[in-house]
Amino acid sequence: MLITIFTASLLTGCQPEAASPAVSFYYWKSAFKLSPTEREWLEAHKVERLYVKYLDVDVENGQAVPKAPVRFADSTYKNFEIVPCVFITNRTFQAAVNPEDLAERVWKYLQEINTAGHLSPTVYQLDCDWSPSTQAAYFRFLDRFRQLAEGHTLTATIRLHQLRYPEQTGVPPVDRGVLMYYNMGDVQNVEEPNSILNTQTAAHYLTTDMQYDLPLDYALPMFSWVLAYRLGELHAIINQGTCQKLDTLAAAAAIGPNRYRMQQNAYFGNHYLNRGDQLRCEAPTVADLETAIDQLKQIDNHCEHLLFYHLDENLSNAFPKNLPQHLADRLATP
Repeated sequence: MLITIFTASLLTGCQPEAASPAVSFYYWKSAFKLSPTEREWLEAHKVERLYVKYLDVDVENGQAVPKAPVRFADSTYKNFEIVPCVFITNRTFQAAVNPEDLAERVWKYLQEINTAGHLSPTVYQLDCDWSPSTQAAYFRFLDRFRQLAEGHTLTATIRLHQLRYPEQTGVPPVDRGVLMYYNMGDVQNVEEPNSILNTQTAAHYLTTDMQYDLPLDYALPMFSWVLAYRLGELHAIINQGTCQKLDTLAAAAAIGPNRYRMQQNAYFGNHYLNRGDQLRCEAPTVADLETAIDQLKQIDNHCEHLLFYHLDENLSNAFPKNLPQHLADRLATP
C-alpha cells in the first residue's frame, strides 16, 4: 500500500487553541535497543515517555505464566520515562487462576525487572481485552494490583466495544484508560477492507459528546502487515509486510487494491505460501489517521497522551516523520 505523501500544506491553517497531547510510543519488543532511526523519531517529537511491554501473561497447562520478559540491551531507556506494560490474554482469566495471587506474582515480576534496570516507574499499564465471562476475575486482578501499586498511576487499555457499552462490559478500577483505536476490523474475514484501521466500523461505536467514566488517552496504529488467507480462512499474519514488498515478489500477482494472489509456492516474510493463497496488505494512510482523530474529538474527554503503536525501524519507510505531532495538534484543534 502506498502511503499518501505528507506535505507541509497539511500543517497550515489554525493553530491549536489548547495544548496538544504529548506524543508517546509503544515499544513492543523483547529486547530494548533503540536504532538510530528510532532515536531520530523520538528526538523529532521530543518524546519523554515510552510504553514498554515488560512481559506477556498466558496460560500453559492450566497455569498462568509470564512470557517474553523485556531485556534492556542498551542504556538508552534511561533517557525516557518508562511505563511498564503487561499484556494478559483473555483466556488467562478463563482458566482456574486466583486473580489476587496472579496480581501479586505479576507485581513481583515487574519489580524484579525494575530493580535490574534501576527503574522507578510511576505509571503502569495493564492490557487485556476482557469479556463478560472474564470481567469479574480481571477486575479482581486490577483491584489487587492497584493496592500493590499504591502511590502509582494505574492505566488499562479500553477497546471500542468497551467504550460503547460500559453497562455490559464494566469500567475497570484504574486511574486512566487508553482507548486502543486500531485492530477494529475482522481479521478473519477475507473480504475485510482494512482490519487495522477501519474508520467506517469505528464510527458505529461513537456518538457526539459521548462520555466514559475514566479519563482517556488514545492509541493509534503506525504499523503494517500482510494477511494470508488459504481456502478463505486466515492462514498467517506477516508482520511488517507491505504492498511494496509484495510488488517485488515474483510469485505474487496483484488482483485488486491491496490484494494479491500467489501464482506459485514461495516464501514471503519467513512464511511459506501456497499457490492460490490470497494476500491483503494493510496499513493506515495519513487520511485514515486524520479521520480517526476527527472521530475521537466526539468524545467528551481531555487526552493527555497520544500514543502510537509502535516504535520500529520501519516507520520511516511507511510514514512521514512529522505525522505524529501533526495528529496531536489536530486533536487539540477545535
